[in-house]
Parts: sequence; structure tokens; C-alpha cells
Amino acid sequence: MKTEPFILLAPPGVQGAEHAAALAARWQVPYVSMAALLSAATDPAPATSSSEAVAHPVSDELALKLVRQRLEQPDAVLNGWVLEGFPRTVTQAQGLAAWWAKLGQPAPRAIYLKAMTGILINRLASVPGQTASTPALRRRLEQYQAEVDPVLAYYQQCDQLTTLNANLPFAEVARSLARFGQSQPDAAPLIHDEAELDTLIYGSSPLVVDCMASWCGSCKQVSPLIDQLATEYRDRVQVMKIDFDANRQISKRFGLQGIPAVMFFKDGKLLNILTGVKSYGEYSAAIAHLLD
Repeated sequence: MKTEPFILLAPPGVQGAEHAAALAARWQVPYVSMAALLSAATDPAPATSSSEAVAHPVSDELALKLVRQRLEQPDAVLNGWVLEGFPRTVTQAQGLAAWWAKLGQPAPRAIYLKAMTGILINRLASVPGQTASTPALRRRLEQYQAEVDPVLAYYQQCDQLTTLNANLPFAEVARSLARFGQSQPDAAPLIHDEAELDTLIYGSSPLVVDCMASWCGSCKQVSPLIDQLATEYRDRVQVMKIDFDANRQISKRFGLQGIPAVMFFKDGKLLNILTGVKSYGEYSAAIAHLLD
């Protein structure tokens, strides 16, 4: 089951990182933290949330590069994701939208956790070890708001923005967030390893397997067609995907000449391989032969 991709826009004081991590765990999808990506890339002292990095902005180019590198991984492309701490600018938002659309993926939903400044200051002041003065906390929140307002306007214009009341306690906000997601139940699922592949090959249903890789541009063109096949034939054929980089041995085993390579199995036998980008009609015709 694929989850709608989500962007969580959260000011300091609403526990945005904690909400994002909880959502990702609930939906069993990747939690992508801008703070964690920056920490891994530059190895500074790690931040506990992306909102703490407000005073240390990064270039749009670097931020987009880091996010794209993470979101193009199979677990994110195939399952969905929860992204927190990004975008910080309209340029970043536009860059993510253009790139994600080229992959044939649905536009993400941006959720803004809105809370009153006074409530946020009280929450931040109560954090153990907090030494900043009230004026300093207020400036921090004003800086965040000045950055996020154009981003909010962009997502509002694109009809992708939902605003939630974050004045409420954490548990109530979490319940509101949990009502979202799970919008694409028919996307082709991912086969994790060769042992799982073997079980499926020798199962009772015909099997279609798209051998793909996150770096492969042609694979990204084929991926939405495979999802469409999974929807159309869900009651008669198992349509799935497998990551070539994690299972390179299958190339030699099945004599693959390149990727994307869509393999068609029936009764434990490989009957056909379609290599490269094909039309939906060609894939559908190959499945029809499985069902003869």
C-alpha cells in the first residue's frame, strides 16, 4: 500500500520532527529529516529538529540535492514518505515539485502546523536546558514565519496546503495528522530479496516483475505504467517491482540485457522479458498472454 507523500511544515515549538517520525512509523514509510540529511552531508553537531537549523541556512541547490538523493531511493518512490524541515524557500518547493512530477509521482500534500506565538514561546521556554530569553525566542519564531509564509502561499496556490491547529496538545495534533494518507492502495509493491521473488515465482498466480533502479531515468518512465497494471490486473496477476541494485544477481540468472526489464512468469517459468521503455499496451498484451 502506497502512502501519499507528505511535507510537514512546523515552526519551533510544535515538535514537528516528532510528529513526522510518528507519522512515518504509523504508515511504515521513510521519515526524511532535513536536519539529518545536512548532518550526514556536513557532519556538524546533529540537530534534534530541522527547525533548529533556521540560523544556519543552506543553499537551495544543496538542499534540493540532498532531498532528491534521498527521495529517489526505492523505498520512498514506491511507498511514499514524510518530509520535515524542507522546503524553506519557494525555489526549493518549486524544484521539488518539478522533479517529483517528472518521476510520474503524485504531488505531495503540505501540512502546516499553525500555533499562536505566545503558546510557542511558552513551550520553547519550558524545554530543559533552554537559556534563550523571551525576546530571542520571539525573534526566532518571527524569522521562521518570514521564511515559511511565501512557501505556504505557494502550496495554497497549488491547492496542496492543509493547516492544522497546533495549539492543541501533541496527542490531539497527532490524531488529526493520522487521518491523512493511504491514498494509493493499488501501487505495485516492492519485492525485497531473491528469496521472496522465488516464493512468488512458484506461487499460484501469474507474476509480473519490474526490475528497476532509482538512478535509471527509463525506469522512472515505466514505474507509473507498472502501478497502472497493478490496479487493472490486481484480481488476476501479481504485479510487483524489485530493486536491481539490491539484487544484482538476478540479472545473470534471468539473462537481463538492461533495465528497466519487466519479466512475466507463469507456473514457475519465465515466459517473456520486455526490456526498455514500452507502451502500456505492450505490457498489457504480454499479461494477456499469461492469462491465456
